Amino acid sequence: MAKPKFGTHFSNVISGDTTHKIADYTLVKDDDYGVQFTSDIEGVAFTLPALSANPDGAIFKIMNTAEDGSNDLTINPDANDGINYKSSATDNKDLINTKSTSKKGDFVVITNDAGAGYWVVTSIRGIWAKEAA
Repeated sequence: MAKPKFGTHFSNVISGDTTHKIADYTLVKDDDYGVQFTSDIEGVAFTLPALSANPDGAIFKIMNTAEDGSNDLTINPDANDGINYKSSATDNKDLINTKSTSKKGDFVVITNDAGAGYWVVTSIRGIWAKEAA
C-alpha cells in the first residue's frame, strides 16, 4: 500500500485490512500503516511508533468492538512524543476510551505530524479522555 500524505482524509487511506488484538500491541512502522485495529478485551493498550521513525502522514485507526460500557482502550505515544487532541498536545500522555463511556464502534484515527512533534487525531467517534498531565 502506498504511504498516505499528511492531510489526506482517512477513508482514502485506511486500507480495509482489520487486525483484532487481544493483548497490548505496539504498532509497527511500515507494516501497520493504514490498518484498522480492533479490540474487545478490557484494558488493551496500543503503543504508537516513534514519530522520528515514521514519515509524515503515517496513519492508524483503532476501534473499540466491545459491548457498550465493558471495555477501555488506551493509545500510548512513544515516551518522546505526544498526541494532539482537542487542540492541545502533551508529551508522553495517553488517549483513553474509558470503560464507563465506551460504546461499541468508538474509534480514533491518528496521523503523524512529525513537523509539529506529535501525533494528531484526525477523526474520532465516542468519548476519549486525555491522560492527566
